Amino acid sequence: MAAAAGCSAYKVANMEGAFTNLIQADFSSATAGGDAAAFLSQFGLYISDYPVGGGSVSHYFRPENVALADGSVQLTVNAYDGGEYVNSAEIATGESTLYGSLRTVLKSSGVPGVCEGMFFYKNDQQEADWEILTTTSFEASDTVPAGVWATNQALVEGGQSTSVNVPFDFDPSEDYHEYRIDWTESSTTFYIDGVQQAQHTDNVPTEAAAGLWNVWSNGDPYWSAGPPTADSVTSIKSIEMYSGLAKTVEGNVCNVD
Repeated sequence: MAAAAGCSAYKVANMEGAFTNLIQADFSSATAGGDAAAFLSQFGLYISDYPVGGGSVSHYFRPENVALADGSVQLTVNAYDGGEYVNSAEIATGESTLYGSLRTVLKSSGVPGVCEGMFFYKNDQQEADWEILTTTSFEASDTVPAGVWATNQALVEGGQSTSVNVPFDFDPSEDYHEYRIDWTESSTTFYIDGVQQAQHTDNVPTEAAAGLWNVWSNGDPYWSAGPPTADSVTSIKSIEMYSGLAKTVEGNVCNVD
């Protein structure tokens, strides 16, 4: 649900208190070929540029793999060319929040071998995420069941994460759908198109985190699979992040579903 103008705070349904900040990034005005970094910066979003090791091949978040299309932002994982890295893409918020509501309207890629993530993220022990694995969206592999993953990563290194696999009842690559995480002190609650799919009360992040969106592959048969043999394009139509939790607020408090 889009927030109303003139709100001093936002009361999100089923969450205590209210949020005083809102990143509302509607990409409907994006134009193909435009300057992605400049366009995203107006919403307080930036493009990542760094390598990540692990898996059978490392990946690299390349600024050039974030591009504007008409009405959306596109994150691309290039077909693997046998080189040192799988070229991948990531965007993030410039601000962090302790608790919040993160909503992403996204169309998945139909190309196998890619992980598409939407996160509250500080580090690998302070993370709550939705992750779509394009190889196993509908059909299980020998190592990964079919569906989308709602996860709180373990709060201690080497610990056991808290995760639920949610079967898709639609093709996520055919149209846009809203993936949402509501994060409170006691739980993370995961929604698709406004319908609750999971709630975790273990491994709930305890430190302020940024909003993060990425697409990547490292050839891991136990997760991303791949790397892809064709370019994979994930499209994002909009992002909302409600942040800055306050127990009491004054002024015009707007209700948000």
